[in-house]
Parts: sequence; structure tokens; C-alpha cells
Amino acid sequence: MTTKELIKMLQDADPTGESHVRMSGGIPYLAEPKPGYWDGPYSYLDEDGNWVESSKGTKIDIWTMDICDFVERQLDINEDCDFETIKEKIKFELVGTKENNQKYTIDPLLKKAKEAFDETNRIENEVYQRSLEDMIENAKKGWTWFQDKKIDSDDPSMHYYYTWKIYDENNEEQGSCVNNTQSIQKSGLWEKVDNGVKTGYYQWIFKN
Repeated sequence: MTTKELIKMLQDADPTGESHVRMSGGIPYLAEPKPGYWDGPYSYLDEDGNWVESSKGTKIDIWTMDICDFVERQLDINEDCDFETIKEKIKFELVGTKENNQKYTIDPLLKKAKEAFDETNRIENEVYQRSLEDMIENAKKGWTWFQDKKIDSDDPSMHYYYTWKIYDENNEEQGSCVNNTQSIQKSGLWEKVDNGVKTGYYQWIFKN
């Protein structure tokens, strides 16, 4: 289906454009244009009703979000938030639903959200612990970490985990990512100092 055909189908179904869209994959939140060949072919039904796999032209990927994705996004925004904080972000507008039937919507959704929260936390804690152990070993080898002072700017997001200058025991620069910067800031085993060793950067020094 082309975007033109999709728009017409939606306009025919809802001329006012005020209805919310319900999709089996979840809530649509992003439309991303791509070349047709990029990351695999796309599918459509042609005018004869045939299923076609194609990599021609261009395509639009419509991304959707289910409750598990929503929970993960909340943890990405605030990795230290608890489930009650996330629960407050899940609202219910069950107009016209009998009170004794609301539990069939509310309870299962919250249960699924809590399961997603617990599983995401479990995986992230395991990954964090492995990263911490690796970084401690790297510190003992002589690695050094420098964080861009743009972390203090009005737009610090990229500088929490990225844009660092990290050098191994041979003074060769390593890339910066969550794996080798998160535990440096979070574990309490490194101290952030403004010592002027690298202009424009704070140094994080291993305390042991």
C-alpha cells in the first residue's frame, strides 16, 4: 500500500481525522522514509490481489509501540525510576465501560507492564554488572576516561555516554558508549575531577 492509498483509506474511514488509530502492533509513533532495498524488502498487495515482495523505489516504515516498548522507553528516559513512577504514566479513559469489567482491561495491562519492567531491569542489571567488572579490569590496566564538558550545556544528552575520550593502557583511543561510560558515572568507584589534563574535558579517575 502506498502512502497515498493509506491516507485515502484513513480519510474514507474517518473524514474528520479525529479518531485514534488502533494497530495490531501497538501505537504508531514514527514514520521513517527509506530506500526500498534498505534492511530488506517490503510487502504490498498489487491491483490483482497478489502478495508482492519488493525492494523497488522507496518505502515508509511505520514504527509502533506496545506496552513493553513504552516501559523500556520510560527506563531509557530515567533509568533509576521505579515501577510506581511508570505506572503513573499509564492512564485509563474507560468511558462507558462497566466498573466490574474495567479489571479486564486495567489489571492485565498493568500486569504486563510490571513484567516488562522486571524483565528489562533484570537484563539491564546483568549487562551493567558485566560492564562494571570489565571497566574495573580496564582501570587496573591503566585506562583513562575523559568526559566532554558539554555535559554541562543546555543539551547534554549526547555527552552522558558518548563523545568521551577514552584511552587504553597503550594510550590508544577507544570509542565511547553506554558499556564503557555508564558504570564510570554510576558505580561510585570513579571520581569526576576538573584537573585540566585534557582541555575541555573532565577526567574520571578510578579511586582504587
